[in-house]
Amino acid sequence: MTKHLRRTISLLLIGSGVFLQSCRKTPEPPAPGTSANFDQCITPGNSSSFEIVTLNLQSFPKAGYPSVMVVRDLIERINPDVIALQEMTTETDFNNLVEELSGWEGRFYPVYNDIWNLAYLFKTSEVAIDDTKTRVILSGDSYAFPRAPFEIFISHKTLNISAYLINIHLKCCSGANNEARRKDASEKLDNYIETTRPADPVIILGDYKDIIIGENSSTNVFYNFVSAPSEYRFTDMDIAKGSLLWWSYPYYPSHIDHILVTNELFSRIDTTLVLKPDSCYAEYFDNISDHRPVELVLK
Repeated sequence: MTKHLRRTISLLLIGSGVFLQSCRKTPEPPAPGTSANFDQCITPGNSSSFEIVTLNLQSFPKAGYPSVMVVRDLIERINPDVIALQEMTTETDFNNLVEELSGWEGRFYPVYNDIWNLAYLFKTSEVAIDDTKTRVILSGDSYAFPRAPFEIFISHKTLNISAYLINIHLKCCSGANNEARRKDASEKLDNYIETTRPADPVIILGDYKDIIIGENSSTNVFYNFVSAPSEYRFTDMDIAKGSLLWWSYPYYPSHIDHILVTNELFSRIDTTLVLKPDSCYAEYFDNISDHRPVELVLK
């Protein structure tokens, strides 16, 4: 092979390489809103306590794929042990979220409920679930429960704390009829615990759709719980009575997401707080929810 021919072949190969490289696509940058940093406004949970969160995700995923990603970031920063979720649109969307969370498992609503389904997420390194006790309760009563409560039984692996969790999403909106439906739900939940779980630790958490600070049955649809302080405690009562800046539903504003525990857990209560991820993520209400997370810490 002559020197001239070798040079010609080399030029052809170099040209081919340049051509092939120019045909490769440059990686697309992440879409706006597909990641978020919550470090400045949330202190994460740790293995020395049992953190339980309730969060209405407002027709999750509210903004499609970006919502899945930023909710993942939010959950990883909160780092709780279990989360009760409301308004999950489909099981497919829920599973997409679970797949993004390393070390987490989920349980989706056993009954399909249009776009407002209930679900749980739990961290497998910290929490064990007894699936023989996973079920929907008080079903068939759409007047009191347009979405039947979703019950699971969980145990913290190192702190020796177990509890039945009942995830609820009650009837929304103002008006005498809607308030009567929430009151009926409250009384039926009370009766369920008294007859079915009289000596069991129970946590009822979720979107209650109403306030808890009224001082009689005509101003507080949950007065049957509030008026029995030796049996029940709303762990977020101080939040409900405090500044609106810390309420769970800032749009109204109101505090309507609650955590109620039975007396078997009174001695374990450490603190309850409303988290404010919107303080460090401007698109929170666009991409995640109109509700804030409410967290109970047990020790």
